[in-house]
Amino acid sequence: MFVFKRQTIYDLCLLYELGVCPRPSIKSAPGPLADTSKRHKSTRANKKRLSIPGEGFLAQQTTALQGYYGTKIADLTELHHGVSGSVYAVDARTLFLKNFNYDGEGPAAYFYVGNTRAPSNKGAHRLRDERGRAGVLRRYRNEDITLSLPEGKTLRDIRWFAVWCDDFSVNFGDVQIRNDLDFPRPTKIAGLSGVHDVTSDNIVIVDAQTLLVPNFSYDGEAPDAKFWVGRGPAPTSQGIRIPDENGKETPLRRYDKKTIVLTLPGDLTVFDIGHFGVWCEAFTVDFGHVRIPDQINVPPSLKMLGISPQVTNVNRRRKPGRPAAGTDSSGGLLDYVGSLLF
Repeated sequence: MFVFKRQTIYDLCLLYELGVCPRPSIKSAPGPLADTSKRHKSTRANKKRLSIPGEGFLAQQTTALQGYYGTKIADLTELHHGVSGSVYAVDARTLFLKNFNYDGEGPAAYFYVGNTRAPSNKGAHRLRDERGRAGVLRRYRNEDITLSLPEGKTLRDIRWFAVWCDDFSVNFGDVQIRNDLDFPRPTKIAGLSGVHDVTSDNIVIVDAQTLLVPNFSYDGEAPDAKFWVGRGPAPTSQGIRIPDENGKETPLRRYDKKTIVLTLPGDLTVFDIGHFGVWCEAFTVDFGHVRIPDQINVPPSLKMLGISPQVTNVNRRRKPGRPAAGTDSSGGLLDYVGSLLF
């Protein structure tokens, strides 16, 4: 009977993971060597029970990014009826109002955007409120809300945002939007390419916690492959498992050119990581990864904004815009990303 030494076994396992050779058939020799092998397995099992990959990494993440709402445009001018708050560009078509106030006493106040020199309802566009309703604005007290621009319009098409009273043609408060505003937008990075047929088209960082992986393939032959992220330029065992498109952390199945949407767990964001890829956790083998750029200007996630997308009041369906996380929305997300990559 041929007996493998421990390092030889490890090397063969790596070769198996890399698809170079079939799974090795390993038998333990009698006597001290067999006992050593058992002790080695026991030690590894204890380590697995005591140390969860990425646990320390996640524990070190702070809630600093909870203060990221996109690119700040300006604070609202405080003209009438207690209007105040800060206005942010979430992406090309979405505004976020932080700590927005309005006393609700105006007879016909609405949110407006326009491209004239000064705010007015002449030739401007009235926005629906954060609930998708078209009625007169209610009272707001230090509220955080998101507003979508009209269909087909982006921040490149408007010069101001205002709270405007139609009955008396009065501006209650506004912000001016610069032509050179560097608003966040989804960012394309390289595609995956590695062993076990791991490939994809260019990955899109949709927002600070969402990755769109188009046409992802993997042969499904490895025993413990996971989506993986971590600090630094390349994967290590100190990284973090990323749930698959169904929210599961089980070993990856076979994929054949499937477009998937992945969400980073907890408060983890793309600003905290340096790479994304496919990693075999059992044998610590990199199946393929891509670098995450250091300086990227991507939108905050919906979770970071602490709110849900706008919905219509009639049928409660989601309005056109960014699909919600946790849904099978790769098609809708592709449309959303395509509309913002310009």
